Amino acid sequence: MDEEMPFIAEVIKGGRLTIPEEIRKLMRINEGNYVLIKLKVVSRKRLGPRKSKGNGHSGAKNGST
Repeated sequence: MDEEMPFIAEVIKGGRLTIPEEIRKLMRINEGNYVLIKLKVVSRKRLGPRKSKGNGHSGAKNGST
């Protein structure tokens, strides 16, 4: 079987994602089956404040010349 059915899924705790029930039924995917996953990131969630690029520091440690 060489069918494709793209969908978007959210990655949850532990790196898991869910194949929607409708797609599992249409593709006859059952527990224990193996599936080939092609990944493309479509959105990233920010985990904290972003560091600004132009913060005025040269990267040298204090006391360095």
